[in-house]
Amino acid sequence: MRTLLNSRGSAGLEPKENTLVHRLERNLRDVNQLRKNLNSYNCEPQTYNEYTRIEALKNGLDTFKERNKQIIDSIKKQAEPLNGCIKKVKDQYSEFNALKSGVEEYMGLARSKYTH
Repeated sequence: MRTLLNSRGSAGLEPKENTLVHRLERNLRDVNQLRKNLNSYNCEPQTYNEYTRIEALKNGLDTFKERNKQIIDSIKKQAEPLNGCIKKVKDQYSEFNALKSGVEEYMGLARSKYTH
């Protein structure tokens, strides 16, 4: 019994659950950084197309952030089986990578305007 209690992570979570929470929290920090980069004056949209694109990226980041927080809360409260949470986390990683690629592509295009 003693080793079981000692093997639990913070907030009474199992080590695997704790790892998932840490990864999701790291994703939140990365999303905040991406959002901050998009708000930079270097990324200021110059055309309507750029405006719609940057707004879509910002909305995607905001939606991702909210869903990420919901998954973290679900894991911490142990509201659903861990297998369901793992699938959601994998889906979040895929979505995060797509959003990150979109932001990096937009930033690359925005920066190229200033170098020419």
